[in-house]
Amino acid sequence: MTPTDKVDYIDLDGDTQDLEDIHVINDISPTSTNGQKRRNRASNSSDILPTEKRVAIKDVIAYSIARMALSFEEFIRADTKNLDPAEVYAEVQAVPGLSENEQLKACAWLIENDKQFQMLKALPIEKKESMLLMFIARGE
Repeated sequence: MTPTDKVDYIDLDGDTQDLEDIHVINDISPTSTNGQKRRNRASNSSDILPTEKRVAIKDVIAYSIARMALSFEEFIRADTKNLDPAEVYAEVQAVPGLSENEQLKACAWLIENDKQFQMLKALPIEKKESMLLMFIARGE
């Protein structure tokens, strides 16, 4: 092919249509004929992308954000253990020396603080009362 062949040559120097911001893009899609060149106005780089690609990029971003939110929710659920109130009450009731009012306050506090409940279960029975009284007094 020679430079004067119409399919292979576009005269941009002689173009005086006030189109300074022109991009020449090779159209090699299956629907193009003989790799014809076409002109596109390019006001910014997103105008060059086909609409389908911009939508796909938005979909990918939305999907990624949704996955992050779901992952965060799963982390919160895994980190926050739901204690069985009956188990907490049974453990507190087994501690000697607590009044009924102190038992209820201790249960309410332990249900909200699962790590302290695990610690209470690990303590020897003689230390449980002082631990619960200390945390009840702090909460008042």
